[in-house]
Amino acid sequence: MNIKSQNIAIIGAGITGLCTTYALLKDGHTLTIYDPAGFPADNASFMAGGMLAPLAEIEHMPHEWIEAGLNSIALWAEFAQQHGQTKGFDFHQKGSLLLAHDEDRHILQRFAAHLPAGKGEYTPTKELEPTLAEKFPQGLYLPEEAHINPAPAMHTLCDYLKSTGATFIQEKADPSTLNAQYDHVIDCRGMGAAWEDKNLRGVKGEIVIVRNTELTLSRPVRLMHPRYPLYIVPRPNHVYMIGATIIESSDSATVSVRSGLELLSALYSLHSSFSEAEIIEVKAGIRPSYPDNLPRIEISKNDNIIRCNGLFRHGFMLSPIIGRCVADHIKGGQNNFLNLLKRDRNEHHHQRAA
Repeated sequence: MNIKSQNIAIIGAGITGLCTTYALLKDGHTLTIYDPAGFPADNASFMAGGMLAPLAEIEHMPHEWIEAGLNSIALWAEFAQQHGQTKGFDFHQKGSLLLAHDEDRHILQRFAAHLPAGKGEYTPTKELEPTLAEKFPQGLYLPEEAHINPAPAMHTLCDYLKSTGATFIQEKADPSTLNAQYDHVIDCRGMGAAWEDKNLRGVKGEIVIVRNTELTLSRPVRLMHPRYPLYIVPRPNHVYMIGATIIESSDSATVSVRSGLELLSALYSLHSSFSEAEIIEVKAGIRPSYPDNLPRIEISKNDNIIRCNGLFRHGFMLSPIIGRCVADHIKGGQNNFLNLLKRDRNEHHHQRAA
C-alpha cells in the first residue's frame, strides 16, 4: 500500500470537494483547494436539505447504493463526534418518518414493499412526532437515517481544513492546467465541469425555508403524494426546510409561481399551522446530474486526474464515502464502494455505446 504523502489539488469547495479534502488530509497529504466562489462555495451544496436518507431514496436508487449511504452516515457521525461543538454544527441521527394521507396510503405501502427486511417499521406517529399524530395516526419509520444542517457543516469543514494546514486559493482552476504541478488533481467542480463532460446535465431543485413556532419536529418527515411529494427537514429555532420539486432545466435558478404554490399547498396539508408560518426564503439551485442520477468517479488513464461529479440530490448523503473512495485509491487501498462508483460509469458508457 502506498502511504507516501503526496501533493494534491482539489478543485471545487462544495460538499464533495470539502469531504474529499477532509479524507485526504486524514491520510497526511499536502492539499490545496481552489474555488473562485470562496470557502465554502455558495453553490448547489447550499441548496441541500441535508437529509441523509438512503433508504427513503430506494424507489429512485439501486439497492446496492443503500450501504454506501449508510456508511456515509457513519462518517458524518464520526465527524460530528470529533468536531460537532464548533460553528453550530448540527447533526442528528433520529431516523426519518414517512407519512401519507388516507387516500394516498397505497403509495406508502408500495414504498414499504421495496425496503430490505428490518429497515423500516410502521410506528404510531404520536411516539415520534406527536404534533402530526391527529392527521397521520401512523407512519413508516426508518431509524437508521439522519439529517444535517448544510451551511454550518460546510463552514465547520472549512475551518477545520484551514486549521490543519490545507491551502485555500480563491481562483478558477482547470485540471489540465494544474496537472503538471501536483501528484493528483481531484475535480469536484459540479456544473463547472459541464462544458467538458457532455453527460452532465443540470436539474433544478426548489426549496422554501420557513419558521413555524407552533410546530416541533425532531426528524425529517416525508409526505408521500402522487403529484406533490414533499420533505421537511427541521433546523434549530423552529426553522424548517421544505423541498419537493425536481425540474429538468439548468436555465434558471429561480422559483416559478406554480411550483411555489404546489410546495406551500402540500406543506399546509401536512399541518394547518403552516398557514401562519413565516417565509424566510424561497430559492432554487442547479444540481449536477448524470442520466441515471447517480454519482461517478472517473480516473484518468495516467491516474493523476480524478473526477467526482453527478451528485444530483445526494451530495451530503454520498460525499463522505466519495471522499473516502478517492483517498483509498490514492494510497492503494481497497474500497468496494469505489468499484460501485466506477462500475456505474463504465456500465452506462457501455449501454450508451450499444
